[in-house]
Amino acid sequence: MPGEHSFNGSLIMTPFASGMVRDVVVDRYQQLLDEYDSEEILVLTGSPTSMGTFRTLLDDIVPGAAVPRVTSLVVQATEVVNKTDDRTILSDTLRRELVHRFLEDYDWECDYLHRAAQQPSFAEDIGGLMETATWQNAPFDTTRELVEIASVRDAFHEWLADHDHMVRGQLIDEATSVLEDPDQRNDIVDASAILAVEFEEFLPPDRRYLQTISGGVDLVCVAETDASIRRTRMESGSLADQVSFTDEETLDREDITRRPEAAAAYWARGIVPDDPERGQVNVLAAETSDEQLHQVADEIERLRETEEWNYDDFAVGLQHSGSALTDTLRGLERSGLPTESSTIVGFGDDPAVRELLQVTRYLASGGEHREQILADHSTLDQELLEDIEAMNGLAAPLRRWATDSNLKHRIADENDPLDARTQFSDVERVFRMASFVEDTAFIDTSWQSFAAMLERAHEYAPQHNQTSATERDGGVQVDHVEAIKNGRYRAVFLLDLVDEEYPGDAWLTRLFPQERVAGMPDYPGVTNVDADDVEATFSTDSTESSRPLRRYYAELSRRRLASGAAAATDRLYCCLYEYEDTALEERTQASRFLADAYRTLFWITEAPDETIRSERAAEEYLLSRVDRALSDVRRSRSQDVTVALDDLEADLTEVHELLENSSRRGERLRDALHARVDFAMGEIRSE
Repeated sequence: MPGEHSFNGSLIMTPFASGMVRDVVVDRYQQLLDEYDSEEILVLTGSPTSMGTFRTLLDDIVPGAAVPRVTSLVVQATEVVNKTDDRTILSDTLRRELVHRFLEDYDWECDYLHRAAQQPSFAEDIGGLMETATWQNAPFDTTRELVEIASVRDAFHEWLADHDHMVRGQLIDEATSVLEDPDQRNDIVDASAILAVEFEEFLPPDRRYLQTISGGVDLVCVAETDASIRRTRMESGSLADQVSFTDEETLDREDITRRPEAAAAYWARGIVPDDPERGQVNVLAAETSDEQLHQVADEIERLRETEEWNYDDFAVGLQHSGSALTDTLRGLERSGLPTESSTIVGFGDDPAVRELLQVTRYLASGGEHREQILADHSTLDQELLEDIEAMNGLAAPLRRWATDSNLKHRIADENDPLDARTQFSDVERVFRMASFVEDTAFIDTSWQSFAAMLERAHEYAPQHNQTSATERDGGVQVDHVEAIKNGRYRAVFLLDLVDEEYPGDAWLTRLFPQERVAGMPDYPGVTNVDADDVEATFSTDSTESSRPLRRYYAELSRRRLASGAAAATDRLYCCLYEYEDTALEERTQASRFLADAYRTLFWITEAPDETIRSERAAEEYLLSRVDRALSDVRRSRSQDVTVALDDLEADLTEVHELLENSSRRGERLRDALHARVDFAMGEIRSE
């Protein structure tokens, strides 16, 4: 209903993709500085991933050596809870582990859930739904299965509370309850003014929290029209339907000055702007998704060379998180690019974590299993394993292994500084998990118990994103498009612009069939919608489907695309591929959103072919050059073909000298070249 949440303050609505959000935030912050010191002004972002963006934006405005107080809702709520509650806040990994353990022996009453519980993914699916419902404070009071899941969720939270733990999804509600006590609030809240940015993404619990914390202080909220992604997944309609302010201002759209912003405005609002002439929007087409990554890496290296940009001037965006994002990180790193991600950690792919996992497996097993582990992993030192097995506890033996096996030195020696720092963080995370098992009374302190936890954390790592931001600097930003929203990058590559992804299917959960979810009014997400809901939420209409739910999520996907495009300042690359990486090599269809924009916005052009510049491309060229040379020599024996051996010798001499000066990577490539030659000459054979 209109005005469900009423605020005593100002709301400024800015037009999408106009670049005005940042200007308005700077202007209003400057006005607040005229009345208050910087430490009295609290800047709240809707997402942890945006904290760095707005902190950097305001850093130059704060006078002297002061720094702007920029935090997110959940981080600020964490501070409130830490000041008033002794319970330990579980990380995402530990929460998932304890959900698994809590549900192991649960006997479900609903027949559907009882049967579903036999599926391997059930605990993971139920845990995800429970966490979503916790963040949204969803009542689960209508659908029979959801009512039972709500009772399990509440029992899980009570079980955690009995052992002095809580999950991150409880933070907003717990902090709100604390601050609703005026005495508590006055002791905790030390701000005279609050500037809330990304207000279009605030969910009902977030708005209630903001109402509570902003009482008696100057409040300014900045929102962007047609930009909400997170909120519109959970509630339909415009922001104006949900809130009211004592002072509201809607700014007019200024002229769009760059083509990436113009493309974003077209996708978000359906408007066709004049050609801004500045900037570029290119289509980068490849045959396969792997080749798509190769072309992205090549183009990044080309722009670094020609434009003298840094790696952190680039962002690569996907529609969703999970394994696709992890695969993208891995693919770009194989091409020689340093990468960073604010939502995905490389825990599942980290070789240091895999080594500690093998150590844990060894200590948790016995007999033939140990012999097999040692046979499969020759780097494991059996004598050291026996020494640490004699130690007490879990964390101390693992730390002993890391020290005595020179694991930390190997990480530093074998990786660049950015990757080394990440691996150190992952190793420390394993240590913290081991300490958690030791310190938690209701978990068996044994290598078998810890091995089960580490196995699950390692297995599910590629499938999950963090609910808090991981700050890393220095590489290409690789994230889902929500994480790069409001960021600014000179070049943004939007991957997988095929119809299977944009719009793709309205996938909500594996737990229930799609048709069943669509009829659940208490499901934590937009499900039961009609045509009016779609029109009230989105300014675009890009699908002919007569089903409102399908239309709704198609428009949400289009908005995600627009959000990613708006992060580019100079160049936007719309990347797609022609064939699926399957045995059948099925053809893909270009995204209907891209095809529509390509027809309408004449200045969207195909990216020209450029010289290959990435390390991966250079390696492929060198290896293929050897193959071609050997092939030419063989043909000269049976055909009347003349081979310029002097040219060939000069080429290979240059390659050899280049590799001599390329440290470890050059040595590995030189070994690969020698192996290629030996294989071609029949000196070694494939098995």
